[in-house]
Amino acid sequence: MQPRTMLAAAAVLIAMPAFAWDLPLDKGTMPKETVAAIVAGNDYPETTTYKQNIELIDFVANGHTFTQVLVTLTPDRPLIRNGKRVVVVGAEPGSEYAMDFVSTAEGKDGVGAWLAKRGVTFVALTRVGRWNFLAPTGDGSWESVPLEKRMPMFNRDQKTHWTEADYLVQQAPASNTSASSSVYRFPRDGSDLQKYMIATTGNVFVEGYRLALEKAISDRANALVLFWGWSTGGPSIYTLAKYYLPDGYMGWGMSTTALASAVRAARANNFTGLYDRSALRVRERGLDDFDFYTKNIDPETKARWWKGSLKDPRFKGAEDAPMGLSASAMTEHALRLWNSDFLSTDVRQRGLPALILSMFEPSFPPEELKKVPILEVNGTLDEVLPPPVVDGNRQSMEAYARKYRIGRIEGLHHYLYTQEDTKVVAFTFLRYIESGYFDPN
Repeated sequence: MQPRTMLAAAAVLIAMPAFAWDLPLDKGTMPKETVAAIVAGNDYPETTTYKQNIELIDFVANGHTFTQVLVTLTPDRPLIRNGKRVVVVGAEPGSEYAMDFVSTAEGKDGVGAWLAKRGVTFVALTRVGRWNFLAPTGDGSWESVPLEKRMPMFNRDQKTHWTEADYLVQQAPASNTSASSSVYRFPRDGSDLQKYMIATTGNVFVEGYRLALEKAISDRANALVLFWGWSTGGPSIYTLAKYYLPDGYMGWGMSTTALASAVRAARANNFTGLYDRSALRVRERGLDDFDFYTKNIDPETKARWWKGSLKDPRFKGAEDAPMGLSASAMTEHALRLWNSDFLSTDVRQRGLPALILSMFEPSFPPEELKKVPILEVNGTLDEVLPPPVVDGNRQSMEAYARKYRIGRIEGLHHYLYTQEDTKVVAFTFLRYIESGYFDPN
């Protein structure tokens, strides 16, 4: 064998994975042996460095100025699929914000960073109100703000955090729900905080997302755009398809639309979410919530992760009502907005019925979803989206998709705290892209 031929043969051998692994079939499960092989191997090595950019976008809605934050990880050598660069858009989970796609609670690479180092342009979105514009580090971190004093910051011009002069603190009612909160905060009547919270509807989140993507993806025709709404990020990013159509949905631990969730609950004779008092409410996501997702973790590691997670907002607000199809709360919110002195003239001219109906729009799957494939990937130990829940949501959602597929990974949980779990999900995403699932028909 000639030297050059020998070198070529060696290169092929080196490039071959030590353990060839396949994606699970629809509703199938990737076994723990495959998970271990992915962790031990390196089927998708780093191919590039990337640049991180944080941008602020101001816009006006319901008579108030909001600032949408956009975090983009742009690789120097983009991954190309069928002549288009691959772009993954991530909408953050309930307690977190955009920077969790960049780094984990351990301070190591998040899924966005893993993908960016392999050529994927990653666009991380934060719902308005969840970025701390006063963070001394400039990265939106809430670490410097006591957990019990955290309230939404709606725009970059806010000079101080809200105080108890602006809100009331209440103990949450006893609950046996999966991720319950023990503390609620409501704005005081007549406060500027209350006015901002009235102005912040589910549609404001969607509009912020749309503006961010228009700025982040300037060459839409030359991009393969995949949406991922992690947990709470799912419902809003499903609605976004009406205003910015992706090429597909590729989600890990992705909550479904409120409609699908409500229908699944109704099959079990559960209608409580429709009456949840979530209008103008902020839910603290404290240590009780964190414990729910880390029951399998030893105390020392859990304490370290908890400290790292305090950079996150660790509260939920206006997203609760549209995510839960809380009809009473959304109606209350609409009536408060209608009775305000800052509702725009064009909205008022359309009438109160139109305003109430618009409040429900983020709860429903848009018709545009029928143009795109949906992929849901979950861990078999997901605390809030276990396999029966995901399968139940599919019963309502599949009719709205061009095609629908579910993949499970044995032993993984809802959150990706470790580098091993992060690697497995990032590599699984890359394999699904490589498989052609998101290619046009």
